[in-house]
Amino acid sequence: MDIEKIKEYYKQTQFEYRVMWNWNVKNIPALHFGFYDEKATNYKQALTRANEALAEWAEIKHGSRIIDAGCGLGQSAAWLAQYYDATVTGITLAPNQVEGATKRIQKTGISNVDFKEANYLQMPFEDNSVDVVWAFESVCYATDKHAFYQEAFRVLKPGGKLVMAEYIRTTRPLSAPNEQLLKEVFSGWMVVDLDTIEEHEQHSVTSGFTGFRFRDVTNNVLPSYKNLNQLGKRFTWLAWLLRNTGIISGLRYQNMRDSMKQLDCIENDVFFYAHLTATKA
Repeated sequence: MDIEKIKEYYKQTQFEYRVMWNWNVKNIPALHFGFYDEKATNYKQALTRANEALAEWAEIKHGSRIIDAGCGLGQSAAWLAQYYDATVTGITLAPNQVEGATKRIQKTGISNVDFKEANYLQMPFEDNSVDVVWAFESVCYATDKHAFYQEAFRVLKPGGKLVMAEYIRTTRPLSAPNEQLLKEVFSGWMVVDLDTIEEHEQHSVTSGFTGFRFRDVTNNVLPSYKNLNQLGKRFTWLAWLLRNTGIISGLRYQNMRDSMKQLDCIENDVFFYAHLTATKA
């Protein structure tokens, strides 16, 4: 995991995530995809439902001590603190995200959440100290995902849960064209590779977890991927113009193009979107 590249990526793309991705729901500063079902039929509802659906499925208990590993703009951490009466610490590699999330949470009056700049492969927490490690679309950034499972196991109390929403490659290897597509699309997001569900389960077992479970929820998030695709098509010409006039960087331009192609990955069976959980024995 190239920490400096990830920091630079989120520093340069904060406008796209904060303004364009959430242009019509500025009061919900989320980086994740929305979850659509009978309780959530529009984008604003789906962003909140994404947290709710994962927390319900993983059976998180109210009043838990939770680490949000890779917290982004802090929306999930704030939601868990508010609706699960949890004590939450969000950690992220990006200092601008810590600053922004801290400012936003101070305005809400929610006191049981804070944010730190930290690496989730070396979490600044004691052994056996938390009830839940929550990782929402963040483990993909780890080059060595097994190392994340080991670190999550270390900080969790016995009986504690690892809870994840993650992109999962369908097989290893994919066909040559699909391997190339995966590399092209996710490299723009500073993601080196995705693991298969079998690899995730193996990481879980060898780290000491029991009760590994997952569910494929691609259909629930598919409207978000379609929205992202349409957003990219709508603004790619502008991004191209801004890049060629030196107003935005090549990284920001590539981020938009690669975001648009994520729908192609799903339609070509390159990856699927899943909820995962496992318990520390």
